[in-house]
Amino acid sequence: MDSFFGIGFPELILILIVAGIVMGPERIGQTARWLGRTTAQLQKISRGFIRQLNHELDNSSDGQALRDTMQELKQLRRELTDLRGEVNQTTRGAAQAGRQALQEVENSIRPPDLKPGKSVLPSQADAPPVGDKNGAVPGGAVKNTAVPPLPDLVDVPDDPE
Repeated sequence: MDSFFGIGFPELILILIVAGIVMGPERIGQTARWLGRTTAQLQKISRGFIRQLNHELDNSSDGQALRDTMQELKQLRRELTDLRGEVNQTTRGAAQAGRQALQEVENSIRPPDLKPGKSVLPSQADAPPVGDKNGAVPGGAVKNTAVPPLPDLVDVPDDPE
């Protein structure tokens, strides 16, 4: 007897000693016999119930229906797992497409000089030969800047109405 209700042999001996001290030697025998008979009756009832349940499941068409239902349940569980994988894959694809669209929008609103793949400062070979020795361009702008110069202000006459 390795374990009985999670109680090992040393714990069982200790319980019997304490019960012997509390109940006395004559009552411990009566209690042990009563406990043995009750345990045997419970086991007999349990075995009878299991035997009857198995007999009913094997002989009735409901048992076959129950087995069929269990097979359907397993099939539905597999389909649910497959569907979950497809949904996860679709959402990953949609999230990636969203990130790509956001990147395209960000790239489309940048000034032409700041598009990806181009350097922020153009090289000297790309620079036009216009301007003085300080790098000033006619119109007051400085060449080789990351942001293109703003256009000159236009004077608009007031509306006569």
